[in-house]
Amino acid sequence: GALADPPLTKDAIAGRIRRLLALADKRARDLGIPDTEAAVTPDMLVV
Repeated sequence: GALADPPLTKDAIAGRIRRLLALADKRARDLGIPDTEAAVTPDMLVV
């Protein structure tokens, strides 16, 4: 975000990532392949 002109906030970057993931999930549904959440394991969710 700091390299952008003007610099982007963390919220702006998070929004872009969220939209990219939604776009990828929609495309995966259209192609009949697993979505982005399919790669998330229970170990990754441990805080």
